[in-house]
Amino acid sequence: MPSRVIERWPNGEVGTAEVAALIAVALEQKRPLSLISLCDGEAQVLWAALGFQTFHCLASLGFPPEERGAVAHDLVAAVKRADIVCIPRSGPAARTPPFRDKLLAGLGLWGARPKADALIGDSLVCFYLAFDAWLWGLIEGRRILIVNNRADQVVNVLLAGEVPEGLRKYVAPGWIRVAEATPVLLEIGQAGSAKAIAESEKLAGQTDLVLVGAGARAAHLCVEIAERLAVPAIELGGVLRLLHEEYYPGGWDKVYGWYQEAG
Repeated sequence: MPSRVIERWPNGEVGTAEVAALIAVALEQKRPLSLISLCDGEAQVLWAALGFQTFHCLASLGFPPEERGAVAHDLVAAVKRADIVCIPRSGPAARTPPFRDKLLAGLGLWGARPKADALIGDSLVCFYLAFDAWLWGLIEGRRILIVNNRADQVVNVLLAGEVPEGLRKYVAPGWIRVAEATPVLLEIGQAGSAKAIAESEKLAGQTDLVLVGAGARAAHLCVEIAERLAVPAIELGGVLRLLHEEYYPGGWDKVYGWYQEAG
């Protein structure tokens, strides 16, 4: 069955602490590491690109009809090359059909199996890294590259060391301290992805860590940029948005509960 594809991955699952440690080692050794996160949006891409689902799903994610095949192709290629592949695991929605089942079945349809030494993480690890100083310790004193459609706003927050109100219960003042932060603004469409990779490549040797928030294109961007710049490239998804926009009331508290239970 397609849903058995991921269950047979050979190297087991890693939690937030292990993910943070892997990023830390890659930073110290100055070598590439790619972490990608797959969830319901990626499942929509995989199914719609094969014609089994109307295209409005992808259109709602910002992909024009003519690009559905290219988006899915890049996503599948990234799954096969990434070092850490994160799938729905924790949280109340993780194992519901629209999330884990649909994603795993879609990966099975494409024959998208990770490389032999890939590790499996949790799709919510991008949120979990915000707790217990994991993320803030990793970026402290580092030259950070932000690839996102609001990258300039994220960079402003990092340079100012601001802590969003919803996170202040978990992130103390002064914990966000980067050496440098540079934005690469992500434009809509596959041409925007290619442009972002080209702009990132110009910063080779000037970047320690790349944080990406790009929806279904993020996997491709993380893998390409990590390999081209020889640095860790981590998909943080909506966490980048939440650095400059307020999260829904009580949202971080809910996520913290999931982190404590299964992170």
